[in-house]
Amino acid sequence: MLRRLLLMAAAAALAGQFAWSGVQGGVEAQSSARMATADIELLVKQSVEDRFGAGDLPDGNLLGKATRIAIREEMPEAGLKLGRGALPQRDGYAFSLISGAAAQAEADRVGRPVFFITVDRPSITDDTATISLGVDVVSPREPKSIKMCCCNGVGQFRRTGGRWTFVKWAQMICS
Repeated sequence: MLRRLLLMAAAAALAGQFAWSGVQGGVEAQSSARMATADIELLVKQSVEDRFGAGDLPDGNLLGKATRIAIREEMPEAGLKLGRGALPQRDGYAFSLISGAAAQAEADRVGRPVFFITVDRPSITDDTATISLGVDVVSPREPKSIKMCCCNGVGQFRRTGGRWTFVKWAQMICS
């Protein structure tokens, strides 16, 4: 077990420039999830921009020095799917959406872990919001392996001047 954890840590270090290659291998997520509203997508976009820019994304270190960064398009607990309106903008970085199935197919194809940002459980009430943010990983399928990663936090945000800004972490969960 310890060996597997050390291998995951080493893979994260070596994969610093490999958060996602951009090749989805034609895998499409089979989902009945509804598309997120424009308000939810704006919250996702701006909350990721805020925390990524501050270097305060839970387990953000797993992304290493990658400049191509994927965001999982599914929000499984919310039953929603993100569209392009949720993609952050940051000079020097290219963000794109990836399905969980496409991330797994990529990991299997390249034989290395694939890291991506996760968002879920968005909630907006007037000018306050919460959202779960973090980084996750899928590894090539391997029998008898257990995933012991990753952290996500529930961030509280306030809308000021039309922009969602971070207030505090309300909760942090690491597995």
